[in-house]
Amino acid sequence: MKKQLLFSVIILLALSSCQLTVIEEPHVHVDIRDRFLGVFDVEEYSETFDSYSYYHVEIVALHGEPNSVILRNFYGAEIDVIAHIEGNYLYIPNQDVGGFHIEGEGSVSGDRLDLSYSVHDHLAYHDITDYCLSVAWR
Repeated sequence: MKKQLLFSVIILLALSSCQLTVIEEPHVHVDIRDRFLGVFDVEEYSETFDSYSYYHVEIVALHGEPNSVILRNFYGAEIDVIAHIEGNYLYIPNQDVGGFHIEGEGSVSGDRLDLSYSVHDHLAYHDITDYCLSVAWR
C-alpha cells in the first residue's frame, strides 16, 4: 500500500511539473480577389472585326462586396464593369454600362488573365455584338 501511495505521489509530482503551452496561430485574412487585383496590359482580339486592340485594365476590389471586383477601362472604352470571383474564375454578369451591354467570363493563372466576353454597343449605327478574347498580363 505504501508503494502504491509513494508511486501515486511521484506520478502527481511529475504531472504537476509539466507545463502546457498553447500557441495560437495569427489570423491571416485572405481575400480571394487578391489574385485578380492589379494593373494588366491587355491584348484583345475581336472575333467580330478580326482585329487586335491593346490597352490597360485596372482591377480593384468592390468594397462591401467580398466576392466582387471592378474592371476599370474595360474594352478600352473607359468604362467600369463589375465582375464576381469564384476561385480562379471571374464572371461578368449581364450589365449595361456607358451604352454597352456586356457579359463574359475568365480565369486567372499566375500573372495571366484570360477573358472571353461580348460587347453590344447600343449607341452604334449598326446593331453589332463584338465577341472578344483577351489575354492580360500583370
